Amino acid sequence: MPLCILVLLVALTFWLSRFVQPFDAKANGKSQHRPDLIVEKFSAQKLSEKGDVQYTVNADKMSHFADDDSSALENVVFVATEIGQPKLTARSPRGQLLRGGDEVQMDGGVVLDAEPGEKTPPLKLTTPKLTILPKENIAKSNDGVMLEWPGSKVNAASFVLNTVTKVVDLERVRASYRSPR
Repeated sequence: MPLCILVLLVALTFWLSRFVQPFDAKANGKSQHRPDLIVEKFSAQKLSEKGDVQYTVNADKMSHFADDDSSALENVVFVATEIGQPKLTARSPRGQLLRGGDEVQMDGGVVLDAEPGEKTPPLKLTTPKLTILPKENIAKSNDGVMLEWPGSKVNAASFVLNTVTKVVDLERVRASYRSPR
């Protein structure tokens, strides 16, 4: 008789653990796309090995999602401040941090301003969506782009900008140039 009760208790415990487990998975937020953390006035900086600020991401609001380790951003400002390079500032109404911050996606009408350098004029880039890969020093979009600098305007279907080499690869380009006179 005691052995039968013990077997019955083990079976009941096993059945209860199987019955409760799906509810536990839903409760921890891993199976649903709900924020587990919300930060107002969000600001994050990436530092070089020497301790210099490489870039900063600011947003009015950041919502982190545990299920895919992404973060949704509102009113995003991304500022690249590499030493010896002109400062780049990208602004958009919405954005996402993906892959632990190794990828920044901005959308809703992105404006990227590059300060003038020793040999480069100021540059303004406008695109509906922008993907920034800070580790690779790449900014890119396949959703159309308009580049403007004093006296010139370039429209393209897509672009890839390398912020170190200052090379911009454009596809399907239409440009206009005005003489500085």
